[in-house]
Order: sequence, then structure tokens, then C-alpha cells
Amino acid sequence: MLSYNKNKTLIIHFLFWVVYYIFFGIIWAKNGNYKDSFFLEFILLPIRIFCVYFTVLFLLPQFLLKKKFVKFFGFYLVLLLLASVLQNVFIQFFMDNTERFDIGAVVNLSALLRASILINSTVLFVLSVYILKHYFDERTKNELLSKNKPESKVVILKSNKRNYHIEEKNIIRVEGLGNYVTYHLTDGSSIVVYSVLKDVLTILSDDFVRVHKSHIVNKTLIKSYSKDNIELTNNDLIPIGNSVNLDLGLLSSS
Repeated sequence: MLSYNKNKTLIIHFLFWVVYYIFFGIIWAKNGNYKDSFFLEFILLPIRIFCVYFTVLFLLPQFLLKKKFVKFFGFYLVLLLLASVLQNVFIQFFMDNTERFDIGAVVNLSALLRASILINSTVLFVLSVYILKHYFDERTKNELLSKNKPESKVVILKSNKRNYHIEEKNIIRVEGLGNYVTYHLTDGSSIVVYSVLKDVLTILSDDFVRVHKSHIVNKTLIKSYSKDNIELTNNDLIPIGNSVNLDLGLLSSS
């Protein structure tokens, strides 16, 4: 499948440049002189191909997608200038009937401007296609992640004759004291429930682990830990009991 997709991509790129070559060879022909027009496009095509792929395969991922706009436009302008100069050099050697090399014609501002416009239009067209493809690829990826992401479990907590529907992701830790447990939430609030800590684990998912005789923490909200304590994302420090082992960065009760 990978080989098939790669071959398909290569064929699409090849056909694009063939169509590009024929199209511009026809529209730039003067007085029906297609021979010179196609020859000119042939000698200039490698320059434009290089500019296109250097931009989309290097400048785009290295700078533009990383929002390094100054570096992107700086490198792109240098690339455009060098390519324009090289294009004028090719025209001097292959198209102009001159006995000596005319540096003035190569660096002529009007000639450089025309060359840069032609090269730039090609690069911008292909670049816009790549950016559009990247946008749709990212959107599809995000949609798949959203579909596959499991919904947070909701637990019902009874406190002071009221029922609270709380999503697990909003529970940062549970603290036990005698016959009462306190659910500490990510928004800073807390709910006190008549229960014992060992019963709490029966209603919570595997994202929660008992790290101390008086504490249960949400593993997904651990910020850091040592052999002595755990720091949660709200900066709470929770002691670690002797019966808890740290294994490859994962907390598990022993």
C-alpha cells in the first residue's frame, strides 16, 4: 500500500510538470514560434522545479508551519532572487544572440522582476496546494482523535442531601478522614461524602490510584513525583505511602 501511494504521488507530480510545461510553452509562444517557446520553458523548468520543492519540502515544514515567518520570508526572498538571476543567466546563454555575456541584462531590475514574478507564481500555486492539503490532513486527524477519545466517566456523589454529577477528569484527588472522604476538584472546590477511602476506588476508573492510606490521586493530573511525595497540577503535595512502588513512571499499588 505504501509503495502504491508513493508511486501514485510520483505520477501526479510528473503529470503536473508535463501539463505545466505544455501550458506555458503554448501561452508564451510569440508569433506562433512554439519551438523557441518550448525550448525556453525546457531550460527554465529545472529552476522552477527546484524552487517549488525547496519551498514545500524545506521552508514550509522548517519555518512556515512552525510560525517562524521572518525566517521563512527571508530565505524565500533570497531563493527567489538567486533563481531569478540564474534564470536570466540561462536566457543569456541559450536564447539571446549575443557574442559576449551581458551582466547588465542579468541583473537588470526589470528582467529580475519579470523572472521573480513567474517563479513566484509557480511556487505560490504549489505551496497553496500543500498548505491546503496539510490543513485537511490535520482536520481529519483531529476529527479521528476526537471520535476515538473516550468520554470522561461521570460519578454521582451524595453530599448534604444533594446529588452531584462530577466528571472524573475534574477530580484531582480524594482525601479520606475517618468515615468521610473529600473529593478535591480541579476548579478548587471540594465535596465531602460519607464513605471510606477503600470504597472510593470501586466507583472510580483505573486513572485513580491510592498512594497513601489517606489519599487517592488522579494519575492523569500528576505534575511530578519523587520517592516521598507527588505534586499534582494544582501544586498540591501528596505524601507517598510505604506500600506504593514507582515503576517506569507509572504509579501502582503493591
